[in-house]
Amino acid sequence: SLFSPSIHSPIVPTTLSQGKTALLLGRPSLSREDRMSRFLLLTLFLLASPAAFSADVTQHDITVYGQNIHYAEAGDGPPLVLLHGLWGGLNEWEPIIDSLSQSNRVIVMDFIGFHGSAKPDVQYHNALLAQFLAGFIEALELSDVTLIGHAMGANTATYTAVHHPDRLRALVLVDGAGYRSPDRDLSKPPSEGMIRFRRVATGSSLASTRGLLERRVTDKSIVTDTWVEEAFGLWVNSARAIGDMMTDGGDVTEEEMRQIDLPTLVVWGTDDKVFSPDNAERLGADIQRSEVRMIDGSGHLPQIEQTDAFLEAVIPFLNSTGTDR
Repeated sequence: SLFSPSIHSPIVPTTLSQGKTALLLGRPSLSREDRMSRFLLLTLFLLASPAAFSADVTQHDITVYGQNIHYAEAGDGPPLVLLHGLWGGLNEWEPIIDSLSQSNRVIVMDFIGFHGSAKPDVQYHNALLAQFLAGFIEALELSDVTLIGHAMGANTATYTAVHHPDRLRALVLVDGAGYRSPDRDLSKPPSEGMIRFRRVATGSSLASTRGLLERRVTDKSIVTDTWVEEAFGLWVNSARAIGDMMTDGGDVTEEEMRQIDLPTLVVWGTDDKVFSPDNAERLGADIQRSEVRMIDGSGHLPQIEQTDAFLEAVIPFLNSTGTDR
């Protein structure tokens, strides 16, 4: 399978603070022609309609606190709830769903305000997203849930672990942390630079959308016209929530992060230009029951750019926490 873990990816240990070790997962030893073929197949896989990805992926809606929450799911077993980032959705999880759903019930939720979920006229922030996530988990009668969050999804995962931990078993944080900036002042008006960036991030033009997508990956050739158009549509559709969440940022203090008492896997691309890989070491130091895996040759989207290495990191962790049968 194109997205099954590869046994050829080198793993190199590096030392973090407090005696912890991060493993550096490298890209398989493939020729340039083979890599280009895999990127082409991956791009086609990523950009197809959801129905074309897997016959086992089904789409659903459920009411949470009077609002519609849309989600997709596949497989059966211990529940994994996948939480998208600010600029992604189901499309940025698709490469790993088939592999994870072999032994788990994989649920990909659209956050309140995003994509197929309701978009009430409210101020969007981490507390709201986490409350609806907790309500979603309760509405589906889930327990022992592993949250797998990317970027903003990781922010909400850590916030939920602090404030709504009861039904959680473990966390997987992908290129996202959730620390509250000590300089954050929500009373200040946004700077000119932030206003300009917000215009791009909420769907300004196809050209600016392409630029932001290319910043998120190491190999710009995988950013196709189709992906650009799809992303542009997603961002416009969810512009209000995207803009609000950009302002809110992370909302977990360092003290609160140290109180998280769940097995946690931190996965980060070594070439991430969106959020510094230094955050991975910080999480590894603050969350006592954590492991860190650095994905070599990946930017902000390791689950897309280095799918095999990503799964090599995640699946053993799920086995070790009892969330993979």
